[in-house]
Amino acid sequence: MFGIITGFVCLFCFCILLLKALTKRLKWQKADNLVMKLHKPASGLLLLGCAVHMILILPVIKMRHPVILLTGFATIVCYLLLIVFCHNRGLRLLPGDHAKKSTAAYKLILHRIMSVIMLLLIIVHIVFYYIDLAQYNQKIASIKLQGIECSGLKDGTYLGEYDAGYIYAQVSVTVTDGAVTDIRLLEHRHQRGQTAEQIINDIITSQTTDVDAVSGATNSSLVIKKAVENALNID
Repeated sequence: MFGIITGFVCLFCFCILLLKALTKRLKWQKADNLVMKLHKPASGLLLLGCAVHMILILPVIKMRHPVILLTGFATIVCYLLLIVFCHNRGLRLLPGDHAKKSTAAYKLILHRIMSVIMLLLIIVHIVFYYIDLAQYNQKIASIKLQGIECSGLKDGTYLGEYDAGYIYAQVSVTVTDGAVTDIRLLEHRHQRGQTAEQIINDIITSQTTDVDAVSGATNSSLVIKKAVENALNID
């Protein structure tokens, strides 16, 4: 959740920075002066927001589409390069004192090019995020639970898994004397669904996968139950 919030904060800051080009081109003097005052704070907040956003998404980085990761990383790199090459007054792109005006012109051109590249990267980043989110919601909605009764099963240890994209679960189910005696959660990739892991004990106690989802972790509960059912679908 906080990763999404910081992402929107970064987007808001970037939009403020983009307004500078619009207000200058349309010669809205008052608006241009206001945006200019906000330019440095917005730039600093954008840089901080990008850093916090990257830290927050690290635990779920495996669950995101590669394009989302690549465009996000490329945007941050592009922004850092923009700061270094376009906002460093001590940096000269051309040698000699006579080239100050030319250097400023080159910096402006480079600034515009990199800003456009960042805009395109952000658009692709957001589009793929929502495509990824839609596919995740579709996978969750398509989960069909059988409500398997854990009695009269063939003894043994069985593996089962289910991948919903943002949530993944892999379990090891042990059947002894025809009943489920142990369920081990080998892997559970989730965002805020750790509390759903207690559903394993509910399945063992009830000897059925037809148990209530854990409140506040419904999707993770569904994925874990489906993983258990996949393990118990013994031929």
